[in-house]
Amino acid sequence: MTSDDRAHLIEIIDAARLILLDFDGPVCSIFAGLPAPVVAERLKSLLIARGTHLPAEVAALDDPLKVFRRTAEFAPDQADMIEAALMAAELEAAEVAELTQGIHDVIAESVATGRRVVIVSNNSEPAIKAVCDRAGFSAQLSGIVGRPMGDPALMKPHPRPVLLACEIAETTPKVAVLIGDSDFDMQAAGKAGSRSVGLADSPAKAIALRNAGAEALISSMEELATALNCVGDL
Repeated sequence: MTSDDRAHLIEIIDAARLILLDFDGPVCSIFAGLPAPVVAERLKSLLIARGTHLPAEVAALDDPLKVFRRTAEFAPDQADMIEAALMAAELEAAEVAELTQGIHDVIAESVATGRRVVIVSNNSEPAIKAVCDRAGFSAQLSGIVGRPMGDPALMKPHPRPVLLACEIAETTPKVAVLIGDSDFDMQAAGKAGSRSVGLADSPAKAIALRNAGAEALISSMEELATALNCVGDL
């Protein structure tokens, strides 16, 4: 990160009153112990067992959230069953999820400087809460906005999760910044009128996040914690 990049990041964080954190990536690796491709195969197997024909592009998916999202489109009558199975798998995965290095410091520095923190995710709220409880920082959060049950169309990149998080924190999107590692995060922030910081672990990811609207980039949550340590108290 150049000095100009660091200064821009600090400017964005300094102006923020609300820190929005995507869950899988910035907070933890939810599928570290129970790999996402394994969960995706479970979901696809359930569909096949129910006699559902999988489109070729769905059969090739290794992301369980994408399998669920697509199920709601091509087999809506099976969507509730797949969502229930996905939530069960997320809760199982939460027991062995790996926390992202630096996340404790990010949350602690946010709270210490008077900024509220809300997790905004396409993962289920029970799984998110389970990880946060185990990590010991649930009490420092102002809220959790998980996957909208029964309506995957309202998952990010839809702006609803960001807007709901702002309502919970009793603030406006323009003073919120979303930290995320996916195109959907950046797009959701842009649609809601919030600022965004992309977490990129490779040059290709950095380019993709920039193209999706990221205003600044970090390569680790520790960089974000350092920026928070440089801003003023609210």
